[in-house]
Amino acid sequence: MKKVLTGMLCASSLAALAQEKGARFSNTVQEPMAVISVKLDQAPNDSLVNLYEPYSGDTATAYVKNHQFELRMPMKKGGSVYILQIGSNPTEQNGMGTVLYLEDGKMQITGKGAGFNDAKFSGNPWVKEWQEVMAITDPFSGEGLRFAQLEKQYHEAVAIGDEDAMNVAAKDALTVENSMKSKLKTWMAKHPNSGVCGYILTVYFTKEQKYIDSVYETLGDHAKASRILQRYKNPGKVDDVPLQMKMGEGAPAPDMGRVKIGAAAPDFTIPDLDGNKISLSGFKGKYVFLDFWASWCSPCIAQIPHLQEINNEFKDKNFLLMAISLDSKQEGWEKAVKKHGLDWLNVSNLKGWGEPVAGLYGVRYLPSNVLIDPAGNIVAYDLYGDALKAKLKELIK
Repeated sequence: MKKVLTGMLCASSLAALAQEKGARFSNTVQEPMAVISVKLDQAPNDSLVNLYEPYSGDTATAYVKNHQFELRMPMKKGGSVYILQIGSNPTEQNGMGTVLYLEDGKMQITGKGAGFNDAKFSGNPWVKEWQEVMAITDPFSGEGLRFAQLEKQYHEAVAIGDEDAMNVAAKDALTVENSMKSKLKTWMAKHPNSGVCGYILTVYFTKEQKYIDSVYETLGDHAKASRILQRYKNPGKVDDVPLQMKMGEGAPAPDMGRVKIGAAAPDFTIPDLDGNKISLSGFKGKYVFLDFWASWCSPCIAQIPHLQEINNEFKDKNFLLMAISLDSKQEGWEKAVKKHGLDWLNVSNLKGWGEPVAGLYGVRYLPSNVLIDPAGNIVAYDLYGDALKAKLKELIK
């Protein structure tokens, strides 16, 4: 949970983004509308306030006057999750940033401090529902805090290359996560018509598609109509490509955005484990599967058995698997390749999230992958497990 919320709150240029987007909703009255009225006794006057949906970039802005402000966000696409921030350095830790679920209706926020810590949230029923879910996953108390602590331990282990400590922290974090997920399942069963269900399903159960689909069928019409679930059910039709959060090391490479399926795959040259320069264009005539991973990425490690099966079945059938690591340390990268038996082409510039090829292909999360056909055109993105095998069997006769 913390990695989702903290990542969302790390947008470093929201003020500039608001200006770039023209604060297009600030003075527009449309229905349906979320109206957020805020009075914080110590909120710094004249501070810029941003309300921002990270998926679509929809933004509303205001300024603090007399320690209060009001924001209006059109809700014609249904309920979704937004970031609300005050000032130039807003975070959850200093209380100047918070994450909110919003839909048509009103929310009031009042507090005696400068920010949202210890503030009271009231308004339409969905305000109370959001607060109940946040109480289950709060990164500053209970299981949410424990999860945050284990995440910190995990990243500390990553920094020193201690894989055993990484595994211990990951195992304990999984136990805590499963406990929180159990409570969230119970909550959804009691609130089947809440738009917040869409947030829960697509954040906490994102890799459990069958479970999401089964729960979706039990939801009420209002819950199904949320912008979140409409995006899930109709990818690319409700909003454009989402903003995904990054984890790991290094500053992100310039994001060129994803190249459209059917378009030519951008060429690149990158060193392999021995320092030899490898170019994508050198494999024209083959199906090339680019697997973006890192030694510190547990979900990536979980994918390795599937990749081994795929590689064994197709490596002699005009198919090449190229693993592009987002590691930043040669030793850790080599150790992981050897330990996990990655007997395919391994390449990296060792720049972490600054990997140029990741930026070239619009990679914003791990694991991520791209399938390229013999003509050098992109066939598909993000194929995992059985989906990858099915696609290759369809293409490679």
